[in-house]
Amino acid sequence: MKVVVTGQWNLTDQQKQRLSKVGEVMYVAPENSADWLKSVEGADAILCDGDYLYENLYNLKNTFVTYPYIEMGDFNTDKLAANGVQIANAQGGNRPSIVEWTMFMVLCLFRKLNETVNVTEYEFVRTQSLVDKKVLIIGKGSIGGEVGKRCEAFGMKVDYFQRGDDLHDKIKGKDLLINCLNVNTSSKNLLDEKFFMSVLKGSYYVSFVRPWTYEANGMLKSLDAGILGGSAIDCDPEGLGDTANDFYQKMLKNDKVLVTPHIAGATVQASANGTEVAVQNIEAFTAGKQQNILHKA
Repeated sequence: MKVVVTGQWNLTDQQKQRLSKVGEVMYVAPENSADWLKSVEGADAILCDGDYLYENLYNLKNTFVTYPYIEMGDFNTDKLAANGVQIANAQGGNRPSIVEWTMFMVLCLFRKLNETVNVTEYEFVRTQSLVDKKVLIIGKGSIGGEVGKRCEAFGMKVDYFQRGDDLHDKIKGKDLLINCLNVNTSSKNLLDEKFFMSVLKGSYYVSFVRPWTYEANGMLKSLDAGILGGSAIDCDPEGLGDTANDFYQKMLKNDKVLVTPHIAGATVQASANGTEVAVQNIEAFTAGKQQNILHKA
């Protein structure tokens, strides 16, 4: 068994030892996409930090690939399978951190808490409690289910949109819409301009997922029209902490948008969890018990 570890990892000595037990391990630090593809040639399994992977997916042959994150973008797993390629993610690794970011943003939108910290002058205003607010979780996956539980703990009334539901029927009367969709063919621009122009006036929209799933311009149009009351966006998939990209700058210009630079899951714990799950994925693969395999159309 040949395992190639590409990119930057903070593997512990124990994790390195565990990998050495599954076969020959080679550590590489490619400087470009072509170099990456050459370095993984002949690998039975690839432990990739994410760099250069997406653009090379359909160039791979007969290998198992895992990375320490949840989402990578849209790709066709049937096409990959025809090349003998399987992809596994680090499901659950950053879930607690994403949920924390989400609930913070929900509190900022309803309670305006971000506007009251360390103020020297304040014009008193009563804000809205979360209790009894109606929330629609769009996508009841691993993270969506956890977000729903936290919303219920705050006394909110939670509903879920799942594949096959009537989205426009589900959004009726909802005070809050939280986008937890996975990136795949069926979710592309699912939340379009019509969606954003049809939501309850004064409602809020929160998203930590990629704009693949929603039309950002439609969201901004709804905000400018006074339909959406506000939004909270984490700019995925731009680089962690990148505030210079066009998408972040566009969100930043609208004072009704609370925007962060792809940091929703950026905690020490999420990084460690993702690394551990990725190592476990390699171990499971070599034992013939694949786990966390992605299936996308």
